[in-house]
Amino acid sequence: MSTRAKCLIVLIGLMILDILPIPIVGLIGLYVIIKRPRWFLEVTNRLYDEGTKSAVSAEEEI
Repeated sequence: MSTRAKCLIVLIGLMILDILPIPIVGLIGLYVIIKRPRWFLEVTNRLYDEGTKSAVSAEEEI
């Protein structure tokens, strides 16, 4: 499963949890902004790497 699909599933799950009275997505966003965890940088790099790979493979097909 690609990183993009995993992130999409997690975001959908967080949107469902955000219906509860506790704003979970906002708290996670605040944590990421303040602490800058290593896992967030790794996920971001993987997402951009997958994007450039698909763009390069699309250009190779032409």
